[in-house]
Amino acid sequence: MKKLLFDENISQRLVEFVNRESRLVEMAHIRQRGWSGLPDNQWIPKATQQGFVIVTGDRNETTRGYTTADLKAMGARVILLGQFWDHLGRWERAKWLVNHIEAIVNLANGMPNGTVYLVNKRGKHRAL
Repeated sequence: MKKLLFDENISQRLVEFVNRESRLVEMAHIRQRGWSGLPDNQWIPKATQQGFVIVTGDRNETTRGYTTADLKAMGARVILLGQFWDHLGRWERAKWLVNHIEAIVNLANGMPNGTVYLVNKRGKHRAL
């Protein structure tokens, strides 16, 4: 079973709730790891080395500091939530994550090192 690490684009409380109630896999939030506020180029390698699949709403390579090719080359496993995530309110985000967490876990469990997927609002994914 893979471990999921959610970044700051996703509410820590939501992650804690989903983790506690679903008990599907180990889930953590970046704040729980002590990496909150660190530049991506500092925490992403650590998360990768510790075996996490990263779940993020940050698709902007300029702010993320890594291209998709960079993430693949370092062996990271990343699930990018599509542009829809930016347009959801807190309640809609909570409903979406609860409705799709099993599919995210299933996707994560099948991800080899060096893969990046984009997930759309319907929960469908495609490799980048």
